[in-house]
Amino acid sequence: MRLRIFLLSFFTAVLISSGSSHAQTSAARHGSTIRGVVLDPNGRAVPDAEVTLLGSMTLSSQTRTDSQGQYRFEGLAAGDYTVIANVAGFSSVSSDIHLIGEAEHVTDLRLRLTAVQQHVVVSASLGGALAPEVGSSITVVSQTEIENQGAETVADALRNAEGVAINRTGQMGAVTSAFIRGGNSNYNLVMIDGIPMNDFGGGFDLAPLPTEGVEQVEVLRGPQSALYGSNAVAGAINIVTNQGDGSPRFNFSGEGGSYEYYRLATGGEGLTHGFGWSYNFSRVGTTGPVIDDSYWNQTSFVSLSYSRSPRRKIVAHFFGDAGSATTPGPWDPRSDPDGLYPGLGNDTSLQDQNLFGYQAGETEHFSSKFQQVSSVSVSTDRFFFPSAEFGNSFTDNLRLTANTRSEVTFSPKDVFVAGFEYDRDQFKNTFVANEAGNPFTVPRNSYAFFAENRWNPGSRWFLSAGLRVDSIHTGSLATDGFSRPFLPAASVAKANPRISAAFLAHQSDEGFFGITRIHSSFGMGIRPPDGFELGFTDNPDLKPEKSISADAGIEQRFAHDRVDLDVTYFYNGYRDQIVTLGGDFSNLSTFMSANIAKSRAYGIESSIRVRPFRSLEIMGEYTWLNTAILALNGSTEVQPPFTVGDPLIRRPRSSAGYDVTWTYRRLMLNSNASIRGPVLDLEPNFGTFACQLDLPCLFRNAGYVDANAGFAIRLPRGVEVYGRLNNFLNQRYDESFGFPALRLNFVSGIKLELPSRKAPPDL
Repeated sequence: MRLRIFLLSFFTAVLISSGSSHAQTSAARHGSTIRGVVLDPNGRAVPDAEVTLLGSMTLSSQTRTDSQGQYRFEGLAAGDYTVIANVAGFSSVSSDIHLIGEAEHVTDLRLRLTAVQQHVVVSASLGGALAPEVGSSITVVSQTEIENQGAETVADALRNAEGVAINRTGQMGAVTSAFIRGGNSNYNLVMIDGIPMNDFGGGFDLAPLPTEGVEQVEVLRGPQSALYGSNAVAGAINIVTNQGDGSPRFNFSGEGGSYEYYRLATGGEGLTHGFGWSYNFSRVGTTGPVIDDSYWNQTSFVSLSYSRSPRRKIVAHFFGDAGSATTPGPWDPRSDPDGLYPGLGNDTSLQDQNLFGYQAGETEHFSSKFQQVSSVSVSTDRFFFPSAEFGNSFTDNLRLTANTRSEVTFSPKDVFVAGFEYDRDQFKNTFVANEAGNPFTVPRNSYAFFAENRWNPGSRWFLSAGLRVDSIHTGSLATDGFSRPFLPAASVAKANPRISAAFLAHQSDEGFFGITRIHSSFGMGIRPPDGFELGFTDNPDLKPEKSISADAGIEQRFAHDRVDLDVTYFYNGYRDQIVTLGGDFSNLSTFMSANIAKSRAYGIESSIRVRPFRSLEIMGEYTWLNTAILALNGSTEVQPPFTVGDPLIRRPRSSAGYDVTWTYRRLMLNSNASIRGPVLDLEPNFGTFACQLDLPCLFRNAGYVDANAGFAIRLPRGVEVYGRLNNFLNQRYDESFGFPALRLNFVSGIKLELPSRKAPPDL
């Protein structure tokens, strides 16, 4: 009943604001216009360049240049704006544009060669922001980089992101996790076009997310709960799909390779009379190197938008994924020191997954000083595990999020955002059952108030401060008649702050030394207990796990922005972590589980981007990470088999990567690699339980170099032929102990674009 009352009130408020805004929009439909031409360094018009309009430090609109390189934004309210143009290898930012009345402003943008793309990061703040103006640590993987690397999944695209460690337990389709700055795999908020996709309690498997239709992947390192609430403990990953701008265009592709691999995809996007649309459909299938190792997956992205002018915009997003995986379990004979492998064909598991996300949103510009942004999203993640031997089992997750925020512009350099969010999470699993053995739904409601202020005093400082207060209510849990008593409903309130700052210590781009940017941030994050932690405890007062984090770094540009170097130090403290107690630790709590564990991670992230000339781009990154398990509260020890100071599982102390792309007219050549040092890993069959059988359960998993190479040739009439070699060094390694990676393998394919793309500008 409370949910129905809230949703009724929410939509009533949105409709009232829509009606009042419509009257104002009709009265001033024409407004002002910003138009111009995007030019290359030699003064030639650049078609199909991405042009972004920022209004008062927030994202306003996007479009693409036409065949003559022209762009146009109409129906603009009076105020201050910034126009940004990007094309691969080139970028340009206009000076501030001040509009008064119904004027027309002409601004031509001349691109220049740069290693620093002026990305607008929609997840870095409430309303989006230009990446260099944000103090938080951000990595943006663009669509061009994804295509050049031949990354098949979002997880593959993140392998060379600084501070991020990707781990997959098997071949394509196997469970894939991300560890950001040493945090647990369930410490990352994952969003698709702003739709929160995490399961109940924060977990999320990155395996089914493809790169087709993805415009960019944004990684925010450090806690983001002040912006997004629970689950953003170590960082946030936002996948931005193509939104539909410019003239209509379509693409079709098909590829195949080793191990019966195939992928088919089609997509399109466009903008016509204020109606924007984009879609992408793909299907992939493969078999592994051993029996009972196969995977298929099909995915859909659809985005729709309607806007008669930038004053009012309605958007809708859909993401759908269905897949099935058959996995043989661990089978590498080199990684079975305890001799526990049951043998191929004897440990086969089946998994079917259906993952969906839906969102509808509206942005209303009441004036140049005020706008209201509202959205409702729903995500579901359902697993089914068929088993003739042990019986079928399932897991169902559902999340509903309703959010509305007001954005107030006090001045062109001062924006305040405040709003309210309601979240409804549900979890249901075969093994979380009542006394009669029937599974039941575990509910959780969260009510949050949040605020953020972005202030740019002068031209050198960019400051941001935010606070979010979450009131989290978990429903009652029936007894299982065994270890879990009846647990009454529980509530907890958490406040999470976030502060970031960027300072331009040196602004000039004249001479060899260019812009020097110092950046720093501080924040806190929370993760409420997941369904299993609630389902297998007698503790009615389990609290959210939390993190406290700080970082500071310096970015230095050289040679007119053709070289960009960034080095960042970070520290993360993880507290109130949930552990199961017993034996020697039963005196630490009266319950079987409690929030008494803690750990920490600190390190240095470094990245470099070099573009000496148009045809060559070089990128590299190195992360040094030091993690440690700390003693339990009230004790000098930790749970066996670990000891105080042990590194966290599967977090490498050293990791690195490179990406080199060379283009000559219609030819593209690329080489990239992920380099990981050794990690502490678990016995792959029984994990830490092997130690309870008096067998070793912790092992050193050796490091590796996963190097790849590829090419693409753009033929006339929009045809592109491409291919790549994966693991061309033919290294034998286990990304997860016991699960061998594929040896040398290949992929080749063909892509058709209609209409064909224009060649990029040359120097």
